[in-house]
Amino acid sequence: MKPSVLIAAAGAALLAALPAAAADLAAQGKDLFAANCAACHNADASGIAGVAPPLANALRERLGAPAGQAYLANVLVHGLAGPIESQGQSFNGIMPPFAALPDASLLAMMAWLNTQNGQAATAGGAEALVKARAERKTPGAVRKLREAR
Repeated sequence: MKPSVLIAAAGAALLAALPAAAADLAAQGKDLFAANCAACHNADASGIAGVAPPLANALRERLGAPAGQAYLANVLVHGLAGPIESQGQSFNGIMPPFAALPDASLLAMMAWLNTQNGQAATAGGAEALVKARAERKTPGAVRKLREAR
């Protein structure tokens, strides 16, 4: 079977295991984001100047495309390192990978971040997450995905 078929099937299975309502998934993601990401990005994902970039309303265009969903999945799974620009601010730090969290938790955080950027909660995150988990990337390589837009 082709890898793309396997990834799609795994993504569908992952979505089937999650709460039925997208609102429930996003609400769970908000709580998980607060527990795992708020120290650097603030609980509302507004970011902290000089520490970590804003995520709410800063990824709207990026998350509207499949490549943006793949980027977000890779950031969560593999982390991010190196200089980036976001909303006119420069950041140069290291975000740790969250690969130790279960898929359902990462998908819930992706769902919440999607809603904070004007996208549907389930905007293709499951397939992107399965693919990101199957790949090996350094945090620096993930930053290059950001540049590739």
